[in-house]
Amino acid sequence: MPWRAAAFARAALLAMALLAAQSFASQAFAEAPLAVGAPKAARGRILVAAAAFEGVPYRYGGSDRAGMDCSGLVYIVYREAVSISVPRTVKTLYLFCEPIQRNELQIGDLVFFDTDGPLAHVGIYAGEGRFIHAASEGQTRGVMESSLSEPTWTRTYAGAGRLIPPAEYLGLVFSAALAPELGSGPLLRGVSASAGLGTRIIGLEVGIEARPEYDAALGVLRLPAVLSVSVGKDLRFFAGPALTLGSPTLGSGSDARSYRAEGGLLATAGVVWTPLRFTLAGRDAGLFGQLVYNRYVPKAGGATDPGAVVSAGLGLSFRWGF
Repeated sequence: MPWRAAAFARAALLAMALLAAQSFASQAFAEAPLAVGAPKAARGRILVAAAAFEGVPYRYGGSDRAGMDCSGLVYIVYREAVSISVPRTVKTLYLFCEPIQRNELQIGDLVFFDTDGPLAHVGIYAGEGRFIHAASEGQTRGVMESSLSEPTWTRTYAGAGRLIPPAEYLGLVFSAALAPELGSGPLLRGVSASAGLGTRIIGLEVGIEARPEYDAALGVLRLPAVLSVSVGKDLRFFAGPALTLGSPTLGSGSDARSYRAEGGLLATAGVVWTPLRFTLAGRDAGLFGQLVYNRYVPKAGGATDPGAVVSAGLGLSFRWGF
C-alpha cells in the first residue's frame, strides 16, 4: 500500500541520513593510504628524514631532537617529509594504517611490535629488512637502525601498515560492488552493481561509475552512468543520467500505477556508507549500505509514491589502487 511504501522511504532516508552524518563527522581526519604527489619520491624523503634523526636520545612523549619515543619519530618524520599529520600513539597508528603483508613492505611503511605489551613499538621500514626506530631499552637507547631478522624483532613482530600509497601507485582507484536492494513490493526488490575509476583531487576521491540495477518492484533495468565523490573511504555520493529499459509500473491489478523515467543529468542520485572495512583475498573490501533515488514521474499525474523512487540496499565492495 502507498502509505507503507512512504513509511519505508521515510525510515530509510532518516536512517541513512543519520549514518551519513556520523560517517561525515568521523572523516574530520583522512585515513590511510593518504594522498601524496609522486609516492616513490615521497618515500625517499621519509627515509632521509628518519635517518637524519639517528642518534637522537629516547624520551617518552618526545618528538624533537631533544628526545623522542617511537611514535614521536613517525609523527615528526611524516610531518617534515610529506607534510602529513598522523596519529601520535602506536595503537592509533596501527588502526589508522592500511594493513599490509610483510612481503609488501616498501621504504616508508611502518612495522609494529609486541614488545612490553601488545602493539607497544613502531618503526619506519628502511628497505632490505631494516627499519629505523626509537628504542626505549637495550644496550643502546634512542633513534637507530635495526634489522627485522634480529631475534628480538623476529619474536615480537606484530604486523605492518601503510600510510601513503605504494611507490608504483598511479593515483587511480578501481572499485566494484554488488548489493541486493530492498524497497516496496517484495522484500528483495532487486539487485544493483557498480564499477568505477577514481582519483584524489583536493582531498576528495572523485570518479565515474557505471551502476546497473534491476528493479523487480518496477519491472525495469536501469543503466546509470554517474559522477561520484567520496569523503575518505567510508562515505560516497553519486549522481548522473540513466537509461531505463522497460515500463516502470508499481503494484499490480487495480493498484498498479505506471511511471515514466525522467531527470536528465540527475536521473539518479544516492549515498553509499561503508562502516566496516577489512582485507579479503588481499584486497580492500567493505560492507556497505546505500540509499538510491531514481527519478520517476506518474504518467497519470498526481503525487509520486516514494516507494517507486527510493530504494535501499546492503552489499559488498572491493577497491584496487594502482
